[in-house]
Amino acid sequence: MMQLLPILKILWRSKVGPALVILQLALTIAILSNAIFFINSRIDNVNRPLGFSAESLATFWAKMDSDTQDMALQIQEDIVHIKSIHDVEQVAPIKSLPFSHSGSSSNFHNQHADAGDEGRLNVSAGVIETDHRGLEVLQLELIAGRNFHPQEVIYYTRENTPASAQAIISQSVAERVFPDTSAVGKTLYFSGVIPLTVVGVVEDFLGYYPRMDFAQSNVIISVIEKSDSVRYAIRGNSATIAFLPKAAEEKLRSLDNNRVVGGAASLEQLIDEHYRPDYAMILLLVVVMALLVFINMLGIVGITTFWVNQRRQQIGIRRALGATRAAIVEFLILENALLVVASTLLGAVIAFWASHELVQRYAFDFLPWHYVPLAGTVVLAIALLAASVPARRAAQIPPREAISSR
Repeated sequence: MMQLLPILKILWRSKVGPALVILQLALTIAILSNAIFFINSRIDNVNRPLGFSAESLATFWAKMDSDTQDMALQIQEDIVHIKSIHDVEQVAPIKSLPFSHSGSSSNFHNQHADAGDEGRLNVSAGVIETDHRGLEVLQLELIAGRNFHPQEVIYYTRENTPASAQAIISQSVAERVFPDTSAVGKTLYFSGVIPLTVVGVVEDFLGYYPRMDFAQSNVIISVIEKSDSVRYAIRGNSATIAFLPKAAEEKLRSLDNNRVVGGAASLEQLIDEHYRPDYAMILLLVVVMALLVFINMLGIVGITTFWVNQRRQQIGIRRALGATRAAIVEFLILENALLVVASTLLGAVIAFWASHELVQRYAFDFLPWHYVPLAGTVVLAIALLAASVPARRAAQIPPREAISSR
């Protein structure tokens, strides 16, 4: 540390070069800290537990035979035909299938809207309409209560909304709306108006659009809206699941050539499609960081070599006065380390300012403070590694040659 004061004096005498290096490294630290935080956030998002078994799950949709066809009867017939396909284990009609990007959500309350706000709790959650087969198809784990009974399933139209129904809720919904008590048997109010009797609680699972803040909060309702089409979820052999929805489409077409069916996909395909932008962003940021590292290494090698060539006489004098090669290397390494420390301080200011702008403009999460020293450590390692090459060359300069070179 006795070399610290001489290094500071040298850097102060030639301000422009060190200032440019500090600015370059500070910008690098600001970019790296935010990029590492964003990558880590994306990885955490991708690695969230699904809450259901996806490897043996697939889906497709089918139009009704006609406007006059009874939907309940049509679904029963379709399920019989689909289950006749080899390797199909169970089929269920389902609205708001996980990762389908098609569905609805609502607010759920523990009291009717007319009861006032005192003691009223609410939560936003995805709405899944299905029958008694839905739980088995998704293989959701019941924590408490039971599944729907077949006779509890209600088919309705928008003009004739059911006055009440049964519901199975995810654990986060139960904890939010019915804290410190069992949710089973309680009444949950859909949009604060329609009463739902909670018959079961399941583990949290990702819903139809996992980018939502409440993606793991879901309410499964024993109702199915009558419409011109229905989405089916198929549970089957994981080895053949990718082919089963196509086989189901062909089966229904063979029974009625005019039947419109489509959207065949495995859940793993839907999951991959959903996370594809995350993987692309992670790859892009990794490439950007790699380029930044490479550019900074070249810059540090270049500037350190330039400084060494400028100081050949000083290095020679120090070597003639007894300075060891290790001392020369230490001097140059410490010089670069001081530049990185200064860069980290400036980089922290830039990084937090940039993070604040991202929060204000794009609703990103604010950068946690520990990512800045992490990025600073990465840059320090890069700087020391890059500076070590010209530093070793400087230590090899003979005292007499260094002095005569001037």
